[in-house]
Amino acid sequence: MPVDVHRTPRQHGREGARIVDLFLRERYIQMKSSNTFAAIGCVFVLSACGGGGGGGSADTTSAAPSAPATTLSAITPVNAASATYNSFGASYLASTWSAAVPGYMTGASIALPDVGIVSPVFDLIQDAYRQDGGNLLTGVSRTYSCSGGGTMEVDATRLDQTAPVNGDTWNFTANNCTVNGNTQTGSMSIKISGVSGDIFHSTSGSITLDTVFHDFATTAGVMTTTANGDMRIGVIRTNVSATTFVVSGTSLVETVQQSGATLATRTLTAYSVTSSKGDALLTTSANFSLSGNSKRLGQFAYTVKSLQPFISTNYDMPTSGALIVNGAGSSVTMTVTPDGVRMDYSDNANGTIVNSATRAWSDFLGAY
Repeated sequence: MPVDVHRTPRQHGREGARIVDLFLRERYIQMKSSNTFAAIGCVFVLSACGGGGGGGSADTTSAAPSAPATTLSAITPVNAASATYNSFGASYLASTWSAAVPGYMTGASIALPDVGIVSPVFDLIQDAYRQDGGNLLTGVSRTYSCSGGGTMEVDATRLDQTAPVNGDTWNFTANNCTVNGNTQTGSMSIKISGVSGDIFHSTSGSITLDTVFHDFATTAGVMTTTANGDMRIGVIRTNVSATTFVVSGTSLVETVQQSGATLATRTLTAYSVTSSKGDALLTTSANFSLSGNSKRLGQFAYTVKSLQPFISTNYDMPTSGALIVNGAGSSVTMTVTPDGVRMDYSDNANGTIVNSATRAWSDFLGAY
């Protein structure tokens, strides 16, 4: 019996539009929007509108995420496509798949199920150091006006006003900050370590960003994505066109909502992701445990392992790559094909394939 992917109509946007969230309720919806997390990186080109006293140190305590399930769920022919899609989408949450970072991810139109939050975080801290870092006084918070309304509060403790230094801390709090039609609320904290050179003002260097998200939510149209949890982002830049991101964390929770109704909640635990960018080539691989709840799967828990890095050119959909999703006595392997993806399903622990199905990206994406 073929894998049931529940083919549903696709709502098309204009060609070349950036798609940042593809969600499924009862029908597959493809929304045209700018990057859901990218707008935050624009804050530092806006004018400061005030300041005041405040604490200095970033809070690096994780925002208590939901406890992950410990027992793996069975994968069946009926839900194999949803299990695969949720795993594929979750792998990009902690990847650098984003056009948000100037000089690293040049602007491009992309169509992905989930857009990573790594590059926008780096974009934010890069703008902070490059454009306004020297004007921030330790222990004094500043408030910035956002172009579409709302504000962004910035509180920094800096040991050097000219370059990043180990021990620097940053707190960012969004108060309905709207830029390019996207609205952010919530906060994130970042602590700097592993500094070698000055990655923000030169063509090489390295830095580590220990980041904690606290109900950091972005709304674009009727869609809202909220992040909670911890993430360590190691960035190594060897030249102007070669950058490697090594990402890891204990627990990262993503909640996806449409018009206030929750479509999916996904928790990545013990996750590790490696992404590299060279010119127009992006390579990503990820390993993690995944649990949560979605419209089609209900409660679920799987382990996800990269078999072959996903490789994309010019930030289009991957042209190669593979991962395996392991459930209780069952598994499904996703392999990129020239026309989309192939899903090979196994209903036994030894991995013997009992059926396969090939789907176009438009049929695969959004199968929550």
